[in-house]
Amino acid sequence: MVAVGIAALAIAFSPPRIGLVVAFIALSGVVLAVGALLERSRRESTAPLHDLGEAVEQVAATQHEERLAARHRATTLDERLQEYREAIERPAPPVPPPPGTVRLRRAQDLLWCGFSSEGLERLRSLGSDMDVTESVRSESHRSLANWYTAAGEGARAREHAHLADLAAPRISREATGVPRRVAMGRDRTRRDRHFDVVVLSDFRLPGGSTGSNLQEITAQRRAGLRTGLVHHPVRSRGLSGGVNPKVLAAVDGDLVRFVAPDERITCDLLVVRVPRIGERIMDEMPQIEAERSIVVLNQTPNRCYGVPDFRGNEAWNVARCAAGFGEMLGEHRWYPISSRVREAMEVEHAAEMAEAASWGITLADEDWTNIIDAPAWRRGTRRSPDGRVLLGRHSRDDKDKWPDDPRTLQSAYPEEPGWQTRVLGGASVPERMLGDLPSNWQVHPFDSVPVREFLHGLDVYVYFTRKGHLEPFGRSPLEAIAAGVPTLLPESFRPVFGDAAIYTDPAGVRAEVDALMADEARYARQVARGHEVVERMFGHDAHLRRLAEMGVRTPETSVRPSPVVPVS
Repeated sequence: MVAVGIAALAIAFSPPRIGLVVAFIALSGVVLAVGALLERSRRESTAPLHDLGEAVEQVAATQHEERLAARHRATTLDERLQEYREAIERPAPPVPPPPGTVRLRRAQDLLWCGFSSEGLERLRSLGSDMDVTESVRSESHRSLANWYTAAGEGARAREHAHLADLAAPRISREATGVPRRVAMGRDRTRRDRHFDVVVLSDFRLPGGSTGSNLQEITAQRRAGLRTGLVHHPVRSRGLSGGVNPKVLAAVDGDLVRFVAPDERITCDLLVVRVPRIGERIMDEMPQIEAERSIVVLNQTPNRCYGVPDFRGNEAWNVARCAAGFGEMLGEHRWYPISSRVREAMEVEHAAEMAEAASWGITLADEDWTNIIDAPAWRRGTRRSPDGRVLLGRHSRDDKDKWPDDPRTLQSAYPEEPGWQTRVLGGASVPERMLGDLPSNWQVHPFDSVPVREFLHGLDVYVYFTRKGHLEPFGRSPLEAIAAGVPTLLPESFRPVFGDAAIYTDPAGVRAEVDALMADEARYARQVARGHEVVERMFGHDAHLRRLAEMGVRTPETSVRPSPVVPVS
C-alpha cells in the first residue's frame, strides 16, 4: 500500500495537467491512510503471536535448564552410589577387642599350654578388674569354673560359676539360658558351711553402700573372721547390671566368699544392708540359719523432709519392708546408721514402726555407724601451700547431693581469685542449674580418680546438699575427715560427727576457709580433732567391738592393716 501511494504521488507531479495532479494527490492520501490503518491492524493482530512466541521460548529455556540440572543430579547420584559400592566392597577396618580381651586370651593360653598356676592367677585378677568389661570378668570366672570342673574340684568350680553369673547376669543368661550354677547341677555332697558374719546386700551399687560393705568385710577378714556374701538385687533398680568389681576383688574364696542361692549355711550374725531389699524378697535364696539377724537402715524412708509436694520422695516403704523382712528373718532389729536416721524413724515414721512390731521388728537402741580404715586414709602432711585455696567435694552426681538454688551453690563454692573448687563424681546438676560451670571448677567423673588421692590434694572439704534432704550418714565427709582435710558441713551433721567437723551455712564458708588458711595451728587442731573422733567412733576396732557384743567371736587384740581389699 505504501508503494501504491508513492507511485500515485509521482504521477501526480508529472505535467501537464493540474487537475489530474490534484486527483492523484487525493488518491495518494487515501491510499496512504488506508495503508496506515492496515499496518496498525496487522501489528495489533500479530502482537499476541509475538508474546506467545516469547513465552514458548522461555518455557523451552526453562525445560532445558531443568534437563541439565536433572542430568547433573543423576551424575552425582551415580558417583555417590559408586562410592557406596566401593565402600561396601572395601574391607572394613578391624574392630578393636573390648578392654581386657587380649589379656584374657593370654591367660587361657597359659592354661592350655601347661602354665596353670600363672594362668589361674591372671584369670582371678581379671575377674575383679575394674578396667575390663563385664563380659571379660564373667568369662574369666567361667574359664576358672571349667578348669576346676575338669580338675574334679566341684566346690571351687561352682563358686566361680556363681561369680560368672554375678559379674555379668545378662551375658551369662544369653550363654546358658539359666544361671551357670543351676546348669552345673546341685551339689548333693556339699556340707553346710558356717560363717561368722553373713552380709546380704545389693552388691551392684556404686556409692556409699558398697563402700560401707567393703570396710566391714575388710575389718572382718583382717580379724580372721569368715564372711559370707549374699547378693540380693533391689527389684526396682533393674536386674542387668553385674556386681561391683570392687566387691569381686574382696572375695578370696577362703575368708570371704559369695554364697549361692542353693546353699545351706549357718552364721553367728546376718547383716542386711539396703532396706529396700525387703520390698521384694528373691524367690531363690540360700537357707541361712542365723543366731542373730539385723537390718541396717542406711537410708531414710523419704528422701526429703519438710519439703511439701516433693516428687518421688519415697525411697523405701516401711510397711512393705517390714512384711518382707518379717517373713524372711522372723524377729529381728533394725539399726539406724546415724542419729539422723533414728530421729526420722522415731518422729516421722513412728506409726509405721508401731505396725512393724507385729512382725517382731524393733528399733535398736544403738546406731550401726559406718566405719573406715583410719590409718589407710590418713595423709602424712597437709598439701604444701602455693598461694591457692583448693576446696573440694565428692559424691554421686545426684540432685539430692547438691544445693538446689544458684545462690546457695555459689556461696558454698565461691568463685574467688586464687580459689579452686575440685569435684569428684561429676557436676551435671550444678551445670544445669547455673547454665555453665564457674571457671575455677575442676570436675572429675565418678570413680575416675581414687578417692584418697583426690582428698589428699585438697585444703578444705565443703559438703552441702539439697534443702530438706536428710543425708543418712555422710560417708563422703567421713572419708574427708579421715584423710585429714578440715571439713565444713551444715549444722545437721553435728549429731553424727561432733567435733570432727566445722559447722556453718553456705554464707559462712568464705570466713571459715580464710580463718583456717591464715592460722596453721588452727588448721592442725581441726585435723587432730577429726582423727581422734574417727579412730574412736568409726575405726575398724569399733566395728569388732560391736560384733563381739552381737555374739561374734573376735580377737582380743587390734587388727593389723592389710592392703589386699580395696576400701575406696
